[in-house]
This record gives sequence, structure tokens and C-alpha cells, in this order.
Amino acid sequence: MEANLLSIVVVCVPLLAAPVALIWGLRKALLATLFVAAAILIAPYVYFGIWALSEGENPWETFKAIFVSSTAMIMIMILGWMLAWAAAYGAIAAILRLGWLRWRAA
Repeated sequence: MEANLLSIVVVCVPLLAAPVALIWGLRKALLATLFVAAAILIAPYVYFGIWALSEGENPWETFKAIFVSSTAMIMIMILGWMLAWAAAYGAIAAILRLGWLRWRAA
């Protein structure tokens, strides 16, 4: 279930960057995408940190295990892909928005 949710988020966030960039501008679209990426990167640490505290485990050892796992590296690559495509879609929308504003001003 988590893999499907991650797939939906990683595909939909870049696609949503285009309308956000059209309405509010490229900077806000990229900041929103960066916020989503940061939340996805922090989520395992929060989840397993709470688990470690509730089970009486050492949270520092748990965090080190998460950091060196291959899943963390894959997540960084996936989120980099998500940010790159959000920037691309958002830039196209921002260019259209800038052209529209210039055309309306003329």
C-alpha cells in the first residue's frame, strides 16, 4: 500500500506543479514540491523514531540503520526525479504565464 501511495505522490506532484505555476508562479510551485519531498524524506525517521521509543530501542541506532539502508538511497533518487520533473513542468507553465501576462499588458 505504501508503494502505491508513493507512486501516486511522485507522479502527481510534478503534474500538479504545472497548474500551481500557472496560478501562483514557479517559485511557489517549486517550494510546495520541495516541501512534499522533505516530508517524504523525513517520514521514515519520524515513524521509526516513534517505534524505537515505544519499544525501548536506541533511536540513534535506528536512525543510523535507516540512513545506510538502500531504500534511503532509492528514495533520494526518486525524489530527485520528482523535483526535476516538477521544475520542468513548472517552468513550462511559468513561461506560458509570463507570455500571457506580457500579452495582456501590451
